Amino acid sequence: MSLNKARAFTLVEVMVCAFILTVIMASLFMVLNIGEFSYPLHSGKIDLQAKVRQVMDWIVRDARQTNLIQINTNAPSLNHIKFKQVTGIDHTTGAYTLSANYIEYSYDSASTTLTRNVINGSGSVVQTQSFDNLTQASFYVDNALQNPLDPGDILPAKN
Repeated sequence: MSLNKARAFTLVEVMVCAFILTVIMASLFMVLNIGEFSYPLHSGKIDLQAKVRQVMDWIVRDARQTNLIQINTNAPSLNHIKFKQVTGIDHTTGAYTLSANYIEYSYDSASTTLTRNVINGSGSVVQTQSFDNLTQASFYVDNALQNPLDPGDILPAKN
């Protein structure tokens, strides 16, 4: 056995190692690329859910401060609800004391906008808040045509 025989990697071992590292780097690049692509979709979805949750909280808070008689007497529809809030109850007669202002929610399906108005006794709008894009997130729109995409354009078809 000679002492000057050097121990080293063979060319085949180096090539196999380089191939394995290339596969690992390519897979990491693909995962990062997919994550970068899906981030705007998921963040848009979360923003939309937060906006809808905020709107629902406002509607529930307002509706809890009224009674069924107020809602029914103001002709609610699928796109509109209007009522006065209860500010107190006379415990001897059971009569409700109502606010001087109306709360009105109107939904415009063409612009997907929900508007909350506070209307005073003379019919003037005192305060307005609007929430837009409540049914469709903006990332589901074809930017070139400004048309909503079909679900089949986004989601894979189910077999």
